[in-house]
Amino acid sequence: MNTNDAKLYNLINVGLGGDSWQEYIDRYEEIYDDFHLDGFEFAPMNLGYTWQQLLGSTGAVALPAYVDPESPGYEAALREVSGLTGNIPTMKKYYRLNRTILRQQLLLQQQLGKAAITDQFKGVMLGLLDESTDGLIKGYQNALCNQRDQIVSTGKFTISSTNNPRGLQGITISFGVPAVDTTTCTSTNNKLWWTTEAHTTEGSASDPIDMMRTAVKKIRREEHYTGPLRLEMPDVIWQDLLGHSKVKETLAYSILPLAPLDKGAKTNLLNYSDEMLLAKLASLIRIDKIVIRDTKAVIEKVNTTTKDIEQDTIDNFDEHNITFLPDGEIGTIQGVQPLSLGYDSDKAAYYDSGRLLLAQRAEAATHSIYIESEASQICVPSLPKHIYIYTVVGTA
Repeated sequence: MNTNDAKLYNLINVGLGGDSWQEYIDRYEEIYDDFHLDGFEFAPMNLGYTWQQLLGSTGAVALPAYVDPESPGYEAALREVSGLTGNIPTMKKYYRLNRTILRQQLLLQQQLGKAAITDQFKGVMLGLLDESTDGLIKGYQNALCNQRDQIVSTGKFTISSTNNPRGLQGITISFGVPAVDTTTCTSTNNKLWWTTEAHTTEGSASDPIDMMRTAVKKIRREEHYTGPLRLEMPDVIWQDLLGHSKVKETLAYSILPLAPLDKGAKTNLLNYSDEMLLAKLASLIRIDKIVIRDTKAVIEKVNTTTKDIEQDTIDNFDEHNITFLPDGEIGTIQGVQPLSLGYDSDKAAYYDSGRLLLAQRAEAATHSIYIESEASQICVPSLPKHIYIYTVVGTA
């Protein structure tokens, strides 16, 4: 059990204002009660650190066979009921409460005793607790968003120097998205929408709307997916797609059929909202919805020169790709409840129905208080055979 200086924990109790640590954490359930991952629902927690992929049905059901009244029917073909399994990755993070401010409060309490416990004193400690706790909860949610968008835009989840520069690397979790459903346009066939990452050079034969219409036909006719279909793309592609010469031309004809196809007609597209243009584009390529993804994650890495910890921002959704996928539930979030062994019972609390452990730890020798988090959760798609990924931007 933890035997650190009780006075450090007394400072936390002041900030809690009479609530237990679990009661304090429960308040965040109300603050973030609207958090959800599009297409993924939380599954009941597992007993072990292993996820299991159950492949879902797309809703396509074959007709019954016509037979004479005395004959039996024919057995229906069952969908595959199990997929892959794998280990659930564990993620951890901690905040150390601001040492300068914490030391000031310790000195006040040491010098003034109970007289130091003013409303201002309580507010300072509450602010320190909120900064750390809120940051850990947001970090947990952002990690799930990073998983979700990476899986949808690449078909797999990779732990690498890009999203985990200070931890494990070189780990890729695949979920059975068929290789034939991952198409890379190339500069040799000039079907890339842009041959450069900066979107400065269009593929000489590129026609994004025609390519997307062809992709949808293939999904419907050859892949036999009949349910609602959506397209997801990163905001960086959407921002420049309306500037693509072929897209401007096609949309100009569609929105302004009687206007001459000149610069004025094309420029008029700028007068329309994103919502209207997305709806028009969805109707042209014959899908139900287009969703623009603009979620980002902040990672921390060590500057190799200064040795300081620096922050950087990465895109969750691969900025080179677009993805067609079923519109609706496409998977589950699976995980286990982290163990709280090693912490005093009143120093450990759970958030999100036990999925995230938040614990207090004090170090008397350094007059430091840590708020630590641990979670083991992974997004697992249940319809991997109906995720269709296209790389439409080059890396030059």
